[in-house]
Amino acid sequence: MTRDDFYASPFGVIYSSYMERPRVSRLIGRIVWGGDSKAYYDSMSAVEEVDAGGVIVDCPCGAGPAMRALRPGVGVRYVAADLSPSMLRRAHRRAKARGLAEVQFLDADATDLPLESGGADLFLSFWGLHCFDDPAAALGESARVLKPGGRLVGCCFVRGDDGLRQRLLIRPGAGDFGQVGTAPEVMSWLAAAGFRPPTTSRSGPMLFFDARLLA
Repeated sequence: MTRDDFYASPFGVIYSSYMERPRVSRLIGRIVWGGDSKAYYDSMSAVEEVDAGGVIVDCPCGAGPAMRALRPGVGVRYVAADLSPSMLRRAHRRAKARGLAEVQFLDADATDLPLESGGADLFLSFWGLHCFDDPAAALGESARVLKPGGRLVGCCFVRGDDGLRQRLLIRPGAGDFGQVGTAPEVMSWLAAAGFRPPTTSRSGPMLFFDARLLA
């Protein structure tokens, strides 16, 4: 099954729906995964901090939940990229419903984005790293497209000794999981990509990070 087939499935529809609803998403996170996704929704405020004329890259954008923080006509360039056409279609519908004409959509791999180097002010990497076959390369690509001193905000699932539930649910190569790293591995990938030591928080298997690219 391809990843797009995965997200075109009923699961993909349900996932897209509840990620748009913080209360439902947080409840599911606690019940299923044993973690609270509140920090994910809080971190979307980074979008509001980019000045007019700035560039935001959201990859993988999924069905576009982070666009809830984008105001119509704010004057930024918002690039929403994903490898799943079904997710891009959902994101496009949500952008249209919100009147977000400034959003540019890209069907693109997170490790090979058709974007200029050093042009982005903010890179959003929400719930993607644990899906990728090469998460370190994806972080390297985010560093390539960011300006010196640019900001990376994201979250992912990580492996670790978090109890039987997480060990059973988070299995590399199962479902949509790719090469799921441990928290120390994610930190090492960020450092190798050229990011300063990030601000992090953890809730169960969910790791949240906020980092700046070295100038």
